[in-house]
Amino acid sequence: MVFSSAVFLFAFFPLAWAVYRLTPGIRGKNIVLVLVSLVFYSFGGLAYTPLLMASILVNWAAGRLLGTLEGKGRRRAVGVAAVAFDLALMGVFKYLDFILENINGLFGASIPPANIPLPLGISFFTFTAMSYVIEVWRKPANRADSLLDVAVYISFFPAILSGPITPWKTAAPQLRQRSCDPERTARGLRRFIVGMGKKLLIADIAGRVVDGIYAAPAVDAGLAWLAAAAYAVQIYFDFAGYSDMAIGIGGCFGFTLPENFDRPYTALGLTDFWKRWHMSLTAWFRNYVYMPLVMTRPLQRLYKKWSAKYGRAKANKLSILIPMAVVWLLTGLWHGAAWTYVLWGLWHGLFCALEGVGLIRTKGLEKSFGGRCLLRAYTWLVVLLGTVLFRAGTLAGAGRMFAAMFTGWRTSPLALLTLQKVLTGQSVFALVLGLALSVIVPPKSWRVPAGLQKCAVPASYVLSLALAVLCVMSMAQSGFVPFIYLQF
Repeated sequence: MVFSSAVFLFAFFPLAWAVYRLTPGIRGKNIVLVLVSLVFYSFGGLAYTPLLMASILVNWAAGRLLGTLEGKGRRRAVGVAAVAFDLALMGVFKYLDFILENINGLFGASIPPANIPLPLGISFFTFTAMSYVIEVWRKPANRADSLLDVAVYISFFPAILSGPITPWKTAAPQLRQRSCDPERTARGLRRFIVGMGKKLLIADIAGRVVDGIYAAPAVDAGLAWLAAAAYAVQIYFDFAGYSDMAIGIGGCFGFTLPENFDRPYTALGLTDFWKRWHMSLTAWFRNYVYMPLVMTRPLQRLYKKWSAKYGRAKANKLSILIPMAVVWLLTGLWHGAAWTYVLWGLWHGLFCALEGVGLIRTKGLEKSFGGRCLLRAYTWLVVLLGTVLFRAGTLAGAGRMFAAMFTGWRTSPLALLTLQKVLTGQSVFALVLGLALSVIVPPKSWRVPAGLQKCAVPASYVLSLALAVLCVMSMAQSGFVPFIYLQF
């Protein structure tokens, strides 16, 4: 069950919200949320619901031990064991076949694949669980008051499948006290509708263009670049739409979930892009991988050695390279068990590293209009090339698209036929609208005119209602299209 399905919109969500609102007390509401979340998760994978429950129990138990044990060594043993359990859980289900495939390729073995279906949302709820354990490991006072709190935190249905990944320190106060007045519910519904519009009216239509081109027997340069641009629109509005819907549903239940996107296609460089794209994942890797690596003794010794040899300024730039390489390798692997995802992560990491050490000087270019235009063009080029790795699925498929992008200047009747099929009036409108909403930056000084401020909020709800009608019409006319990040 996904947010943009009729079952969720007209049955599950209204019933869950009504039961939640009628249940008295914060503890009762939390119980309802756990039950609702387990039912929601079971729709997509009943066989793996016990796996989710095991994750909740193990991490809760580890948190209790970390909150009560004394002695640095004993607490480290429990923390390492809990993190190892979470990583093993994700590793077996997500990476086992990838590992076996590479072993077979390297050593000529013939180990059969396990073919274990991937549990929905395992990457997201595992990282959420690890956030809890690591925060309690760092500071015992962060321990949850009860198993119920941990269960709500890990299984919360708006975020369990595709985030945002909420830090434990952000979620913990809301588990004990939150409000859900009519105004907040209305804002949440409005945010949900906006996200649904992004998904159904832009992402899904752009996706048809992408699918048509990737399935075409012949692809020229024009089609290949169109596919890259269309996929950039699709994945942004698909994932940002999901995040909007999750944040909106969370608001209806009194929760404030973290923002996940901040106009990433207006970024001035790749470092800036990743401050704006999937921000909750970026923050997770920064807090739990990058910074701990920077503070390890080997890297600190290396920093001191480089500082003495090259000076502090250069040592600071060099010392980020190792932890940055690890983070980007893991970021690629987190998205999927395939070499295309690994290369996609390293591709983005390469340009972040070049910016970090100063070989690509974004700061100087940001100061002028022409420099900002150049930076946005450079960012778009890197992102578009990266989308090929992200979408292709195989290295051979990515190679085919790259070859077409840079050598396919001679068109063919088959390519023209494909272009005619994918560029319908509806798809052109969705792509133009998506690109416009992605790249246009409103002036900082722009404000709603004083005479219209009283009408702005009522007008936004009227427009949201009209958008909801369009979304329902789109659902009735087109087939089911899952969210892209559900596969991760």
